[in-house]
Amino acid sequence: MTIPTANPLRRAPALVLTLLLLGCGADTPAEGGVSAQAPEAVELSEPISASGLTIALPAAWNRLESRSAMRMLEAEIPGSGGPGEISAYYFGPGGGGGLAANIERWKSQVVLQPGAPEPTTQSRESGGVRRTWVELEGTVKASTIGSFPTTDLHDGALFGAIIEAPGGPWYLRAVGPGATMREQRQAFLAMLDSARPQN
Repeated sequence: MTIPTANPLRRAPALVLTLLLLGCGADTPAEGGVSAQAPEAVELSEPISASGLTIALPAAWNRLESRSAMRMLEAEIPGSGGPGEISAYYFGPGGGGGLAANIERWKSQVVLQPGAPEPTTQSRESGGVRRTWVELEGTVKASTIGSFPTTDLHDGALFGAIIEAPGGPWYLRAVGPGATMREQRQAFLAMLDSARPQN
């Protein structure tokens, strides 16, 4: 499925090398129960700036027009399991409830598979920017505020991330079929590594 983009993004292959260098030279390795993996080469689009943040979407993702004033950025995530979506939010400096509250809120939106281990929050830092994320798989509950999904998504996945830096934080919520999100995991992490406060 391909959705026309409101603002077509130009590809920037040079960013691939930059992200690989960032991944190898991060100031702080990933924390949590899961070891950090060296990021695969991911082609990113030209960085875009919104709400004080500069970030580069994966080139294969399709940027969408924001459907709510609360969302600073939206995009469709393609994959073999069907499309997913990502939304980014900004509530002003220090706004949005903070890291712990949002991690718990994202956890409450997913019914884990029986016997699944408790999800581990991971984080890494480089260039004065701290990125913290959680990966959840199971049944993603239907959104009550008009976000994706609008009905329960079985065998789905939710990746939630918080970017902390001067002027932030910024919040990202990516949801889609489990197969799609597993395929796009490295692209998601490469996108997080590209994030910087807007100069």
